[in-house]
Amino acid sequence: MFQLGKLQTMVLAFSISILASWPGAAKKLTGADIPDGAIKIDDLMIVDCLLPGQVRQMGTDFTYLSARRPIRTSAKDCAIRGGEYVAFDRANYGTALKVWLPAANQNDANAMNYVGEIYEKGLGVAPDYALAKSWYEKSAAKGNSSAMINLGSMFERGQGVTADMVQAMNWYRKASGLKGSDLELVTQADRVARQAQAEELDLLRIQTLDLKQQLSDARSALKSKQDLLAATQATLGAAQAKVATLKAASAEAQAARTQIAALQTQLAEQQSSVDTARMSTGVALSKLGVDFSKTGAAPAGTKPTINVISPKLALTRGGVLAAPLLTQLPTYQIIGRVYPSKGLRALKVNDQNVLDKIDEDGIFEVNVSIANANQPVAIDAIAQDGLQTTESFVLTSESQAAATAKRVTSKMFARRMRGDLGNFQALVIGNDTYDSFAKLSSARADANEIGGILSSRYGFKVDVLTNATRAQLLLKLSTLATTLKANDNLVIYYAGHGQIDGSGKGYWVPIDGKQDDPSSWVGNDVITDFLGAALAKHVMVIADSCYSGTLSGAVTRPIPATAKDEDVLFISRVKSRTVLASGGLAPVLDSGGNGHSIFASAFIRALNTGDGLMDGYRLYEDINTQVVQRSAVARLPQKPQYSALKHAGHEGSEFFFLPKDA
Repeated sequence: MFQLGKLQTMVLAFSISILASWPGAAKKLTGADIPDGAIKIDDLMIVDCLLPGQVRQMGTDFTYLSARRPIRTSAKDCAIRGGEYVAFDRANYGTALKVWLPAANQNDANAMNYVGEIYEKGLGVAPDYALAKSWYEKSAAKGNSSAMINLGSMFERGQGVTADMVQAMNWYRKASGLKGSDLELVTQADRVARQAQAEELDLLRIQTLDLKQQLSDARSALKSKQDLLAATQATLGAAQAKVATLKAASAEAQAARTQIAALQTQLAEQQSSVDTARMSTGVALSKLGVDFSKTGAAPAGTKPTINVISPKLALTRGGVLAAPLLTQLPTYQIIGRVYPSKGLRALKVNDQNVLDKIDEDGIFEVNVSIANANQPVAIDAIAQDGLQTTESFVLTSESQAAATAKRVTSKMFARRMRGDLGNFQALVIGNDTYDSFAKLSSARADANEIGGILSSRYGFKVDVLTNATRAQLLLKLSTLATTLKANDNLVIYYAGHGQIDGSGKGYWVPIDGKQDDPSSWVGNDVITDFLGAALAKHVMVIADSCYSGTLSGAVTRPIPATAKDEDVLFISRVKSRTVLASGGLAPVLDSGGNGHSIFASAFIRALNTGDGLMDGYRLYEDINTQVVQRSAVARLPQKPQYSALKHAGHEGSEFFFLPKDA
């Protein structure tokens, strides 16, 4: 017991020293910050703790011992407070219920919700969704917002109940505390706007095909007139040759000269007709968007140019050219023009050489197979001398809404909101130099840049933790879980390797993590336990790693732009635990964002351009648009996810970002 107390004192003293030296600017932590032997990992873990009852006095003569109280706290804290917990086999159905069921049977709403989570998780046995739902409903009836979120998640995912988004949305609305809220999946205005854009593109495609037909007709007319002109020129040449052999005064020569004069008049008319036809062809090409001045042979060393005629491309916020389609078609016809069209070594569309499809004016038509909702298209024109031009864009048929309307707030409300929100802290982790895993190229750079922006632009107290070991990660998470106050807000950003085991459980990989040894990694359930035990008001985890989607829980909906300031203020006082993941259950890109990962680059841009109150959902939308399109062009589709952090105490609120100068 004495040894345990000494260890606890060392850990607490070290934790306090970190917090005491936490400056407003981003602080970098390294392995040197943690003394050897100062950490016993098991003492940092969150456990189901049964605290001893309190001795209470009633009147002057009667004392009694109150019931034992269950809490979620670290093993170290539980021991210090004289509590009881199971030192081994913590993820066990029976031992967890032993702690929470007595309080739940005494109508403790929080305990009822925990019992529901125990039945939903299973903890070593098959989940019992029916019992989970029953306990959630009892807890929700007593006003527990976390239980309402859990019920909404069950209806959304169809776990133990028939999937029902209306029921799910009703529980989410109730948890948010808003009356008559107009939260919805996709607004009708969004659908109409996207439909109009796609219909415009489809109309352009039809018009392009019509113009192509006009061009074809103009070419046919031009060729016919050129043939007539050539025939007339041949006849004229024959007549002129005949005159040369005849005596000038002869009747036959006179007749030949008359024929020559008529042929010359006819030739002039036909030349004029050919010129008119050629102009018609030029007009048709111009309507297609082709620069008709660039025709014929090009000087040596001319770099090819590519002009995409159809579909119509628009530059997105992510810096990617894209075209929305009405539906996900099996193929789509791309019409374009390359100049110079002669002397090319290759013209490739998605690696398929289509050199034989180029016509005399450099126009080509190619059918592209559409394999997914964001189909990348890359057109490469390669000259004989090796000069190359590439045009890349995305055909998107993904049914996603337009960006949720930005919230506009007054300076007075921003000041009020800032004071009400409380303190902001961030733990920014960047791991890229691993002992047993491949080295990453941008994780530390991502962490340093993001930590700096959160500190300088948003006023966060930031710890930047680079190349962290498992002990460092767990110590920092434990310190935050046990020291954060009810008015604190926390962002945790992680960039590094992620893994998933055979059961589908996700992990963050510290730099000392070993291949094929999940016990040397940090599980998502461990992260969730720490954040669920923290008193902080709002917590947002932002994970840029492979398989980061394993952190996700119930889908989070946007706060309506029409919500009143008082409603937003009310929501901001409710607890939130959300996660923004760079992808789902798949690998994600480590580069592609000018020295940063694609996800980090989009996050940095969103932070730098935010000029007012921004909730987590609107941050997600901004990032999602850029990541989806840039990753499609890179041919490794990546789609961020934003949701509640499951079983971490989410009560339906949001995380809010507010620049210092807003």
